[in-house]
Amino acid sequence: MDTIVNYVDSVFVHLPKTPEMLRLKEDMLLNMEEKYDQLKAENRSENEAIGTVLAEFGNIDEIIEAYNLETDVQEEDNNVLFLSPEAVEDYMSHRAKFSLGIAAGVFLCILAPAIMLLVQEVSNFLPFINQATEDTRVIVSLVPLFLLIALAVGLFILFGIKEQQYELEGRAISIDSTTRSELTRELKNFKPQFAKAIAAGVILCITAPIVLLLSLVLLGYNNYWAVIFLLSFVAVGVFLFVFFGIIHATYHKILAIGSYTPKKIAAEKLTDTVASIVFPTAAAVYVISGFLFNTWGTAWIIFPIVGILFAVFAAATESLSSLRRRK
Repeated sequence: MDTIVNYVDSVFVHLPKTPEMLRLKEDMLLNMEEKYDQLKAENRSENEAIGTVLAEFGNIDEIIEAYNLETDVQEEDNNVLFLSPEAVEDYMSHRAKFSLGIAAGVFLCILAPAIMLLVQEVSNFLPFINQATEDTRVIVSLVPLFLLIALAVGLFILFGIKEQQYELEGRAISIDSTTRSELTRELKNFKPQFAKAIAAGVILCITAPIVLLLSLVLLGYNNYWAVIFLLSFVAVGVFLFVFFGIIHATYHKILAIGSYTPKKIAAEKLTDTVASIVFPTAAAVYVISGFLFNTWGTAWIIFPIVGILFAVFAAATESLSSLRRRK
């Protein structure tokens, strides 16, 4: 039996590792194994059974011609990478941790100023802090702010380095048909969770300004509670967007569907480059404006604005790329 497997591997080793070719390989190996088992059941010897199987199924040219495939050996596209089932499982495991780490980092960045303001509010009820000067209380409240931002940056760096180790950025992925079927089924089961999470995130972000207004009416203007509630709602909503969005994108990337088809990889490279500049800049503007102008409760609007503008840019880039391909 090992002889048959090795023969099939040797036949396909130089052929393009496309999904269609991988399915052909699996069909060929299955047919050869069934014929081998049949011959062994007829009390044929090992050598006779293997020889008969190779003689009957070993002509790869006829099989390829029957499937209307090209017989010429082509140089593999450097932009397409074949992943084994083990590699797919390892990458999926990494992306589950990656999505949690990045989502947590974004959550901490948004929540950090809320915690800073919460410390200032709580300090009014603590005698040993309340007796301190206003400047001292502000300095004390800055400690958790910087700690949370430092933790978020650490998460971004840690998971960013791990992500780069896979060297899949800007490359289309090819997998075998069995793994594709399993992932397609997993994606189908994941979609209801994804829809619920995005809906919950949208509701939280829409509710946040309402909570802000209600807090101002009920608690007054001489406190930070309205801003604290606002940032907390937004932080949870954005966490849901990022966490479930990355997992959803991972399925699409491995299955090479949606925005991760080989034809869309070139456009994706440009949008990824722009995203790596735009979103950190937006975060920097938010933090700086908060420190300089105390706009923690209003400057958060920069994130949805940048997100909408970036989505428009990505759509325009993809459309232009499609027009160029048609020409």
